[in-house]
This record gives sequence, C-alpha cells and structure tokens, in this order.
Amino acid sequence: MRNAHRIIVPAMLLAAGVLLSTLVAPRPADARATPAGDLGPTQAVLLEGKDGVMKLANEGGRPSWGDEPTARAWSAGAVHVDKVLKKLLENQSYQADRTRFDEDAKKQGEEFQKEMETLKGEFGSKGKDDPEFAKGQQAVQALFERYQKWNAGMQAAQGKLMAEQVEKAYREMVTAVDVVCDRRKIDMVYRFIPTAAPFDAGDLGNAMVQVQARTFLRAPESIDLTPDVMKELNLSNE
Repeated sequence: MRNAHRIIVPAMLLAAGVLLSTLVAPRPADARATPAGDLGPTQAVLLEGKDGVMKLANEGGRPSWGDEPTARAWSAGAVHVDKVLKKLLENQSYQADRTRFDEDAKKQGEEFQKEMETLKGEFGSKGKDDPEFAKGQQAVQALFERYQKWNAGMQAAQGKLMAEQVEKAYREMVTAVDVVCDRRKIDMVYRFIPTAAPFDAGDLGNAMVQVQARTFLRAPESIDLTPDVMKELNLSNE
C-alpha cells in the first residue's frame, strides 16, 4: 500500500500539471479580437430618437445610417484645381502647340503686311485727282476686309486651341486624382482655392469669382490632396 501511494501521487500531480498548462496556454489570435476599451464586433448599433430608431452599420467599409445608398459617410478631399491646371499648361507639350500656332499666325500676318506694302508702293503716291486713286482705295479696302476676316478666324481658332488644352489638362488632372484617391481610399474630391491664397482680380467681377471659387471658408489642411496630385503628375508644388 505504501508503494502504491507513491505511484498514485506523482500521477495525480502530472495530470494537474497538464490541466494547468492547458488553462494558461496562449490561445490562437482571433481575427475579430478588438483592442481593450473598444466595443464590438457587432453587426449593427440601434440608436433610439424621437423620430424613430437609427441603425448604424458597416456598408461596403463605410458607416451607414439607412437603406439609401446616399446614407453613407464618405471620405472627402480637395484639390487646388487652378494651381494644378496652370502648372500643366506650362508643360512643354502644351507650350509647343501654342508656339506653333503663334508662328503660323505670325507668318500669315506678315503676308498681309507684304501685300499692304505692295499697295503702298503702287498707289501711295497717287493723288485724289489721279484715275488710279479710286482703284488703290478699293484694293486697300479689300485687303483690310480680308485681314479682318482672317483675324477674327485666328482669334476663334486660338480660343478653340486654349479650350482644348484646358480640357486635356483637366482630364489629366482627374486621372491623377483617381489614382491618388484609389491609393488613399478617398470617395469624393472638391475643387477649391485655399482661403489664404491672394486674390488675382482687378475688378469687382473677378473679385467675386475669386470668392465663389473658395469652396471652403475653413477646412483642415489634411483634406488638401494638391501635393499628392501634383506629385502624381510630376509637377512642381512651388
């Protein structure tokens, strides 16, 4: 009996040790575990109010408070569009197109000037009593009318070129904004001018445009995506 007691006691201690190690052994990490002090996880939170119950839930990774797709909390940013577009339009590719246009216009303008010099040489010394005087007047008038028509067409063409360049630069900027937003998980982006930016206006109308372009009267600096967008476009942020 004495020997049996000695065998049983160590066996009981071994079993107790195994049980204890099982109880205190670290458990596998739970993917749904939350830090101390946090609530959840849960499917939804119901908030009672005088107008009924509001259900707060996670819809597509965004807080929602209703069934409508607009009842979501969207992350937002802002871009100084005027600054980005001006920098883009300073790029060599845009400048090259404008330079070619200006050079073509200059050449055509010089052709009109040559024609005028020719008419001056032919009719400039003619007096009003000279039979050729009326012919010279008609020639100059016809040249002037052709020049006016050409000049109006050139102005329209220049306006069209600038409009096309602005749209192209805008598309480039939007593409860069999409890349930045995908990377930073941003849903909406506003165009804005920082309130501290100086006014570039010489009259009341332009001053009012400057006011209207400043979307925010106050906003945290963290929403400004302009540096990221300009970096994506390889533009200087100066």
